[in-house]
Amino acid sequence: MLSNQDNVRAGYWSVATQKHLKQFAADSVGLGKLGNLNLAGKAGRFLGVIRGNSVINNMNKLEQMANNVGITSMAELVRIILPELEAASDKQVELIKDSTGQITGIAEYVSTNSEVLAISGQFLNNQNPSNVERIAIETMDETKKIPYLQSELYQMLALKGYREEEVALAVALQNQYRLLQTFSKSKSQEPIISNEYVWGPNHKKIAMAVSDLQTQDKQSLKEIIEIIQKTQGYPLEMLSPLAGDMILLAKKTGMINPTTIVSSRGLQKDFGFSPNVLLDADTYNDDILDDVKLLLASIRFGENYTPYSTISDPERFLSKLMSYGDVGPHSANATDYTLLEKKGIVRVVTKTKYNDYTGYSRTGPCLELVRKDVAEQALKIIRNPDYAINMDNDATDISSVMDTGYYFSPEENRIRLGDSPEHIKEVEDHCCRVLRGENY
Repeated sequence: MLSNQDNVRAGYWSVATQKHLKQFAADSVGLGKLGNLNLAGKAGRFLGVIRGNSVINNMNKLEQMANNVGITSMAELVRIILPELEAASDKQVELIKDSTGQITGIAEYVSTNSEVLAISGQFLNNQNPSNVERIAIETMDETKKIPYLQSELYQMLALKGYREEEVALAVALQNQYRLLQTFSKSKSQEPIISNEYVWGPNHKKIAMAVSDLQTQDKQSLKEIIEIIQKTQGYPLEMLSPLAGDMILLAKKTGMINPTTIVSSRGLQKDFGFSPNVLLDADTYNDDILDDVKLLLASIRFGENYTPYSTISDPERFLSKLMSYGDVGPHSANATDYTLLEKKGIVRVVTKTKYNDYTGYSRTGPCLELVRKDVAEQALKIIRNPDYAINMDNDATDISSVMDTGYYFSPEENRIRLGDSPEHIKEVEDHCCRVLRGENY
């Protein structure tokens, strides 16, 4: 029986793995070797989307929520994901069935993302994951703390009872799907293995890595990182185009986490976050489910890229939503928050409410907060004195604050960046070796 912390750890890396694997075709070579991790990650992300709804009796809504995290088959949802979630959750997830045994809905009693990850980890354990999958969790977890020399990593895993051929296969698969990064500066230097999440717990060492760079761009990189750390959700197009290589480096290594929002009309905007976006984050509480980043990016999108934004004062908007539990009625609520609704952060409900100002009651769509903890974290960041941004360019002509179709997570963005140019690889290698404290 795994401890709760072991389950949280396994759930965290299952979610991280699935966010990478969903970018690859189902028949990609070797993908099946990570099949249980992928399945548990889907289940975890799905549970993260429905968390806070208490009861959902609409199977069409459940299907749409499932589609949002890569569960594209209703059969997979009904026959595998939902029953296995119930089994893994210790009654925190219960299926609602009709008299024939057909699933008609779901009830959930999950209050935090930590509980989501713990259930995901138990889900994975119930699937009896292979040694390759267990090694994948170990390597990602260890390389998040500090980059490892290849020999050190192999030796550590050997001491835990894993065979060298299993380790080699796991590391090769993780490199293939960008879960790990292996750098080798020269033939005379041993390869070093890292991952894109290492900059979270080591964010204080970024300045050290940057200051030691022998390049004229080191000041640009330092400035980029400082801007993002102070101003979460910063529109990346506002960064200097002259720092293009350093922005690429920061994106690819995970020094900054770019979250992309794409409108239903094709407008695409990137917003930068630091790995330690949550002010009180610990090892596995770093917004791996993207809730806080997406809420903040949505607000940034509305503030800066629409002339008809209903969020002119983000702090006031979130404070009111948290205090009253809803805002409205307003016709815009039915159309303007589709992406946040898909992610399960808010929901739109029709209510009749009395307005003290007009003296009349009004019926219409209200925006109801589902996950208060997400709004609380976002509000802490918005209250930072550096949060406000003055955009000089005119807003793009779109009709609503969140007229959006989908978003790309930081992991998806890094995969889409592809391979680095050689000079960027050199700097990536250098930064990882500085994290290790190597002098060469």
